[in-house]
Amino acid sequence: MNIYFTASARATPETKINYQKIFNSIEDLGHNNIDNYQINTNPKKFYTSSDDNKSKIYNNALELIKKSDLVILEVSTHSLTMGYLIKYSLDIKIPVIALYTGENEPGFAIGIEDENFQLIEYEASSVKETIKKAIKYASEAGDIRFNLLLPPKLSIFLKEASEKEGISKATLLRKLLTKYKKEAK
Repeated sequence: MNIYFTASARATPETKINYQKIFNSIEDLGHNNIDNYQINTNPKKFYTSSDDNKSKIYNNALELIKKSDLVILEVSTHSLTMGYLIKYSLDIKIPVIALYTGENEPGFAIGIEDENFQLIEYEASSVKETIKKAIKYASEAGDIRFNLLLPPKLSIFLKEASEKEGISKATLLRKLLTKYKKEAK
């Protein structure tokens, strides 16, 4: 799974240690970090950089989110950027896992009610297991239901093909779309 992970550059040194644990846990679980979050670890460098550089970082973040299957954010440090990335991801139907440590509950994020959003308290010592459970939930929770009108011949073909495969019509369509998506890259 392609995962976009980032966090606030303004965090305490202790929180930044957790960032590395989260980043490593994603890879240890067999997933792909599609961004090197470490580019955002020096806030002074970012805030004193040119507007063109800031624009480039902004556009890059949005493009990476579009390419991701899941967004994981560490939100222990209050940040408008993290709030914006949560909103943007949810608007384009990308599931979001927002992680925070117990003493740093993000008050504003508590109000987000979206089946694709998880706000989870974690401990550094068990962050890998926390992420594993959250990813499993996210991969199962975000399905979107829609109606599909087919001509009778295609409907019969879909029914026969799904029976031949021993799976539901919806599962067959998901498999075909996933295969198409991989081949389109």
